[in-house]
Amino acid sequence: MKSLHRQLWRSAAAVMAMLAAGLWLIGHLILNHTLTNLLESRLQHDAETLLAAIDWQNGTPVLDHAGLAGVYAQVRSGHYYAIEIDDGRYFRSRSLWDRQLPVRHPQPGDEILEESSLEGDEVVLVRHAGYRKQGHRLWISVAEDIAPLKAAGKRFNLAFLVITLAGFSLLALLQGWRIRSVLQPLDAVRGELDRIAIGGQDAIRTETPVEIAPLITAFNRLLRQHQERIRRSRNALGNLAHALKTPLSVLRQDIETIDDKALAESLGNKVRRIRQLIERELRRARIAGPGGVAAPFAPRQDLRELVGLMERIHPDKQIKVDIRGTGNRISVDREDALELVGNLLDNACKWAEREIHLALDARQGFYLCIEDDGPGIPSELRARLLGRGQRLDEEAPGHGLGLAIVQDIVLSYAGKLSLGESAALGGLKVEVSL
Repeated sequence: MKSLHRQLWRSAAAVMAMLAAGLWLIGHLILNHTLTNLLESRLQHDAETLLAAIDWQNGTPVLDHAGLAGVYAQVRSGHYYAIEIDDGRYFRSRSLWDRQLPVRHPQPGDEILEESSLEGDEVVLVRHAGYRKQGHRLWISVAEDIAPLKAAGKRFNLAFLVITLAGFSLLALLQGWRIRSVLQPLDAVRGELDRIAIGGQDAIRTETPVEIAPLITAFNRLLRQHQERIRRSRNALGNLAHALKTPLSVLRQDIETIDDKALAESLGNKVRRIRQLIERELRRARIAGPGGVAAPFAPRQDLRELVGLMERIHPDKQIKVDIRGTGNRISVDREDALELVGNLLDNACKWAEREIHLALDARQGFYLCIEDDGPGIPSELRARLLGRGQRLDEEAPGHGLGLAIVQDIVLSYAGKLSLGESAALGGLKVEVSL
């Protein structure tokens, strides 16, 4: 499952990385261009100083060192020059010592700028320029060590890295805070969905961004339609059941007037069978199933009422109830839960000798266990009753209709129903987990 939070983080990280790379490239180019121009300007100034220091005395070129910078007299100072004249004379700075600075020969007024390596792995930026003075052609090459230039580039990269990391950290904090604030309504929506599932509310009311609002509106509309359909279905089924009771009662009274006892008994059995089938199908149709719980099940309150009703119907039976959990509402439809527990409890009261135990654990979902001290059901019949495709009402008279409804409810919640033997009471043990 894709995480919206993770996708937003990845997008933000990608944008920040591209922005940082672009800023570094622009800054690096600007710094390199600026320093190179500065160095070139200095080399040009030194070359013009050297040009002014050359003079001819009696036809012999002479270089006046008095006006030259002292760095050219220091050995391997990082500042070097070499001068070549068309008559073959050659001058070079004392700073070169035993090394040679290559001289190129551009046309007068032209220049060549290049990097060159001197002996000793020293890399210099060299400016070669051609000049004409007093009828002579001469070429002046001035060089300067670019190690400080590269060191400045490294300092820039380090400073940019530190600033970028600090900026990234700050932006990450701001982005995280912003993402959490933007997604906070979704957390509220999730909480509301949990409350809707247990019947705490009937719609999502949290204000959400405009991009999500249509989805919330559509969900609320579907939820209202679902709840309305359940209400209409149960009302219609109740009306149908009420409408069928009268003609069946009249039919049963008419059958009682028949003189042929065998025929009357046969027709009476068929009428009772019809009533059982109608009751079974009506109960099945009333199952709401999970999702969109209209009225949630409140174990302590609802079970107290149900057990009280069973004790009035079966006054000779003793029902012990054990409810574990907070007693809050759980995400099972109230009608479904009462139908499930009521059928199982009614069956237990019918078959029990004296005692029934009911245990409900609502701490982690819905777990129900009902035991009685009756005759129970043989193991081979229990397996057939829970087999796929079996009609429970036909397999086990007396247990059938109630167990059939229970199994339909359990299946609608993707739960589990099991029948066994009660170790405590010796009768039937029914376990249901939803």
